[in-house]
Amino acid sequence: MCIRDSINAEYMGILLIRMTLEATIICLDNSDWGRNGDFIPTRWESIQDTARVLYEAKLSVNRESTVGLMTMAGPRVDLIATPCTDDSRLSTSIQSIKIQGEHVDFIKAIEISQLALKHRQNKNQKQRVILLICSILVEQPSVLQTLAKKAKKNGLAIDIVNIGSNENVEKLQNFIETVNNADNSHFLHIENRSLRVPDVVISSPIAQSGASAPGEIGHPVNSAVDPSQDPELAEAIRQSLEEQKNTLAKSSTEEKKEQKTEEKKEEKKAEAPAQEVAEGLTEEEELQRAIELSIRGEGQEVKKEESPKVAEERKEPAAPVKEQKKTEDLEAQLMQNPEFVKDLIQSLPGMTEEGRKKVLSSVVKKEETKKDEKKEEETKKQQQGTYNICLLYTSDAADDTPCVDLGGRRSIQK
Repeated sequence: MCIRDSINAEYMGILLIRMTLEATIICLDNSDWGRNGDFIPTRWESIQDTARVLYEAKLSVNRESTVGLMTMAGPRVDLIATPCTDDSRLSTSIQSIKIQGEHVDFIKAIEISQLALKHRQNKNQKQRVILLICSILVEQPSVLQTLAKKAKKNGLAIDIVNIGSNENVEKLQNFIETVNNADNSHFLHIENRSLRVPDVVISSPIAQSGASAPGEIGHPVNSAVDPSQDPELAEAIRQSLEEQKNTLAKSSTEEKKEQKTEEKKEEKKAEAPAQEVAEGLTEEEELQRAIELSIRGEGQEVKKEESPKVAEERKEPAAPVKEQKKTEDLEAQLMQNPEFVKDLIQSLPGMTEEGRKKVLSSVVKKEETKKDEKKEEETKKQQQGTYNICLLYTSDAADDTPCVDLGGRRSIQK
């Protein structure tokens, strides 16, 4: 049985850190300001410990994430470790860094970090830069704002940890507000010197950059499984929670679609109430209904034909024969007028354009057939009333005119 199948219901409720796939570069302030001992043990050692906590947190959760290291002070900005997944290499790189220089080059550090992240191997990784600063920045606020706009345009997320330097707070806050996009960048100022910097950073959003919001699937809330101790179990639980989240999203989308279809059906029923009355009627019945509406008035409702049993129960007197003939003659006269028929069909409620065209075409065909039948009857009558008279003469009586009568019979005179 695989590990994922062995997960019980207790572990399904555990909320884990689910950091997005990222390529991160941690920039360290190795200037002379790091020698200051106001933070325990010193500012520089606090930065080193914080860098270790950050790369361990990112690599332990997502195996495909990469972390690199860069120094910001000294004669030049130096990328001492390209983005990788080897924590031992990162640890040795941090130990090899020396303190040198009066100030950090904030602008070049971000530009070179962005260039290094641009050439990352996995293009699906999101770009992030974390700056650990303990010195006073000399850059102007206007220059920092242009740099922030450029980084935001390139999709670069930036986190800044400011250790003890109160002069940088306003500059860096404005910088983070400009570069921030959908809460992907954070600023942390540590002023209390009695606190350990790594402890403050690990409990801040910077160490959880890319994690889900509190209360959602993936946020660390009293996790019972340590991903560093049992990464396979943590990965299996994370995948199970993702599947559960996807199923919930699919069910919600399906419910929305069903609601939309029901709303459309209700709208159609409200817009076309007259079509329901005319359902199930043939063309002749629709035409008959139109004629009755024109005779009785469009405001009156047309009564349906009743069976003889119902008529007997109600004991309604039958209409006189003369009135029926009059109505039939009137209907025949009206039907002979094509303009009246067209107006009548167009004004008929509860009929679509196709139904009106069909009824109109059937009326025209009936009129043509009636005309053709009348013509045929007239031609037959003419043929029956015309006779060609032909006198038949026999050869015997051809020369005897007074002895021949009509029809060719010979009369014998005595």
